[in-house]
Amino acid sequence: MVLVLGSCKKWIDTSMNANPDAPKDVPMSSLVPAIEANMAYTLIGGNDYSRVTSEWMQYYQGVARQSQGESNYIWHDGDVDNVWNTSYSSSMQNLTILKSKAQSAKDNMNDGIADVLMAETLGFVTDIWGDVPFSQAFQGLAQLSPGFDKQQDLYAKILSLLDDAITSFQATPLAYEVGDLIFANADGDPTAQAAAWLKAAYGLKARYTLHLSKTDATAWANALTLVNSAMTTNDDDLQLGFGASVGQQNPLFQFMDQRGDISMHKTFIDMLNIRFDPRVAVYASVASHDSLGNHYVGADWGSTGEGASLPGTAVASTTSPVLFMTYSECLFIKAECEFKGGDATSAKNDLIKGVTSSLNKWGVFSAPYITAYTAVVDTMTVSLYKEIMTQKYIALYNQAETFNDWRRTNNLIGLLPNPTTSAVENVIPRRFPYSLGEKSYNSSTPKNVGLWDRVWWDTAK
Repeated sequence: MVLVLGSCKKWIDTSMNANPDAPKDVPMSSLVPAIEANMAYTLIGGNDYSRVTSEWMQYYQGVARQSQGESNYIWHDGDVDNVWNTSYSSSMQNLTILKSKAQSAKDNMNDGIADVLMAETLGFVTDIWGDVPFSQAFQGLAQLSPGFDKQQDLYAKILSLLDDAITSFQATPLAYEVGDLIFANADGDPTAQAAAWLKAAYGLKARYTLHLSKTDATAWANALTLVNSAMTTNDDDLQLGFGASVGQQNPLFQFMDQRGDISMHKTFIDMLNIRFDPRVAVYASVASHDSLGNHYVGADWGSTGEGASLPGTAVASTTSPVLFMTYSECLFIKAECEFKGGDATSAKNDLIKGVTSSLNKWGVFSAPYITAYTAVVDTMTVSLYKEIMTQKYIALYNQAETFNDWRRTNNLIGLLPNPTTSAVENVIPRRFPYSLGEKSYNSSTPKNVGLWDRVWWDTAK
């Protein structure tokens, strides 16, 4: 027995239990598409993030089950575990690995892609939670209770990551990234791929610079300089499309197919109907006519949604893209910055361009509509800023960035909160609670943080 046990090391194959489906190392060409798809599905287009903020921003009304609670501002720490965990374990952890591999290989393309996607993931996470772990995170067993970085420091990191990305995409050599699902091109041209990512980096840096407008009086001027190097057509949009096959479909389509407990909100549909906005045809489904003969009807507060329109093909078909950053958003950033800089003429021009690009994006461009709209905009003076933000709100339908704009501009567009007695408070929330899992296992998690507390850049002024 002693001889047999003593010789086990020599005759037992230590690799016999290795799982071939769980490789210890993954090439960058596999990491990149996995990260992009995860970000699109669980974070940027995810139902635990953009759908919830879209209910608070009154694109949607929750009419049953958990969604009804979300519209009543019932949103607990246990509800955010999924989006918190996937943001860290599936996105930022893998981005850390991608960054390390790219630097070791001196791969400028993947180095830049890693920085852009890390900047946007970190931006989403800190914008909804404020202070979050970052500088001490991603160390595995070596650090199970990472400290929470101040949001002010995290914003400096976001902007620094985008600066690094801009440098990488302008460097040489550049190797084409075959796994890239966002800016792949048929010719395998690394120059064209890098140029597209470069515009996205500038656009995102303009966005995050603009977020600081409450704390930095130079934010508008700085963002305007940056956005002038960003997207120039809808073809430049940073987005991820989905497939028609089961398991490859758009996240909101899957949510509606499996649960379907939201309808279009009366606030948003009424806004589109009053403006005769052509986008209503793709933003919402046709419903039964209401008393005014409208084809598109929104559910009011506390409604069961019977007879109301549902999310439309722009956001809820099987193949609807999830939008990370768009040319339309860049134009509205330009218009706002120009208005704040005293250039009303340029602001009006870019406002019109922003609406036009949004109509073109969804295939509903109408020349008579733009002509009539331009005539209205030409007469605007003090109301121009509100119109810019209102049109941005319409164009960025179903995107969490509108929640940032709503906070940043102190509700300039004039949304009214849920007025019913079912609401926890008759005040629109301003953030997410911290994850229950993080609070349970990380003693560094901030205490006593609620939905109506403000993040650092969302000052009360």
